[in-house]
Amino acid sequence: MFFMIFNLLIVDDEAPIRKGLSEYIKWEDYDCKVVATANNGEDAITKINENDINIVLTDVKMPLLDGIGLAKYIHENRPDIAVIILSGYSEFEYARSAIQYHVSQYLLKPASKDQVIAAVKEVCEKIVTSKSNTRIKESELAFLKDQLFQQLTDSNVIDEEKQKKIDSFNLDFSHFYVAAFQLPKDFNEFSKLKDIIKDQQIESHCFRYNNMVLTAYFCDQNSYIGPIVEDCKEIEYLFQEQYGKQLDIGISAHHSTAKHFSKAASEAITALSLNFYSASHIIAFSRDYIANRNIFPVDISVRLHEYETAILQLNFKAAKDVVSTLFSNLQSNFTDEASVKNICTQIYLISYRLVMSTYNLPMDEKYVKMLTESSDIFQLKSIVSDMINDLQIQLTQSVKKYSSFIEESLNYIKEHLEDDLSLEQIAQHIHINESYFSRTFKKECGNSVISYINNLRINKAKELLATSNLKTFEISEAVGIHDPAYFSVLFKKNTGMSPKAYRDQFVNV
Repeated sequence: MFFMIFNLLIVDDEAPIRKGLSEYIKWEDYDCKVVATANNGEDAITKINENDINIVLTDVKMPLLDGIGLAKYIHENRPDIAVIILSGYSEFEYARSAIQYHVSQYLLKPASKDQVIAAVKEVCEKIVTSKSNTRIKESELAFLKDQLFQQLTDSNVIDEEKQKKIDSFNLDFSHFYVAAFQLPKDFNEFSKLKDIIKDQQIESHCFRYNNMVLTAYFCDQNSYIGPIVEDCKEIEYLFQEQYGKQLDIGISAHHSTAKHFSKAASEAITALSLNFYSASHIIAFSRDYIANRNIFPVDISVRLHEYETAILQLNFKAAKDVVSTLFSNLQSNFTDEASVKNICTQIYLISYRLVMSTYNLPMDEKYVKMLTESSDIFQLKSIVSDMINDLQIQLTQSVKKYSSFIEESLNYIKEHLEDDLSLEQIAQHIHINESYFSRTFKKECGNSVISYINNLRINKAKELLATSNLKTFEISEAVGIHDPAYFSVLFKKNTGMSPKAYRDQFVNV
């Protein structure tokens, strides 16, 4: 059941009766409102066309057009309006002849206030019941229609049962496209997107399919994809305006038979995945994309090795050239999003490893999150470019000359990182007084010997967590910390997160 206000039109050629019916009954107490009055049938028709009327309360005998004529007009033109006839005794049988026009109630004059109210209330209840039943029926039909389209999406076989449903819904698949709408990951209110789609002008039907909304656009013979693209742009704009979220949209090729609906839906979903290469987030399917996809463009390991060599030599121009060539090849071959993100993550890890192991410098870990959350290849390219620029500034400023015995101690620490290391042990190895060695090391390296070793071990642990399947206790051993509990405490102190939380950042990249 639902609530509504019922708009009344009072029709009578006698002004006192119009005034009495409209003003002396507190219609608001019965969820009603008198929106207009009329003094004859013709005047009433004008008021009906000017207002949203639910119930007409009319006299029978009136000049120009009587109540029966008005009931006939309403029956033929506005069958959604209920009619209550008020008639005198002498014309009652005449009024009853209006039954053929589906008049809802007949009241004999003079009718009491309570009788009028009771008649109107009964009609209101019938309207509510009718509307409720209509909504239930519409809901059931919508469900069955969605079910049909889901079946058409899952299979290209049109059996007798499906064809009957297609005919019953009067669906014409002579010319159609399918669009796939992908909601943002943090937005799952599919009905809101469907409401926006339904408000557009092109004939269509939208339905939820898995984690997206598919829309069938039905066109005439001369239609082309242009109006559908414009329609999708409008939907994208409205969704962005109302919810501040970005939609991704893929559009199929043109099709002309119901048995190709499954193929069209597949094309739309494929095009949707190629939005990774579209700055506009709307892309139409093309068989050229498919012809080029899944051909891995270059030997990635060779390119990554070239990048690593360039960074080691501090040749940042060469590093940028390698990355630029790599992205060009990835883009021209429409390499899938997951593979591109994986390659970008490898570039990050190579940079991270070199910065940490060679220079023991921190590297901004914001790039991991940025790479994971990027939505297209243009963002990824920009992120990697920014990362290399930051790397260039950091390494250029940090390259410096150490004392020969400090250089020797740094090499010794790197070679024996997995062993138990102490200030005394290292000083003995390089044959330098322990106290002098400690002061000089802190002066040239900016950290105490123990802090430097711990930082190096944590950085190595980060690399192993990101790139290997070793368990935490195995990584702890590999970096020279033989107490896993102490390793976890030290790792969290240095990074602000547990080893597991750190590793989880890389799971979906």
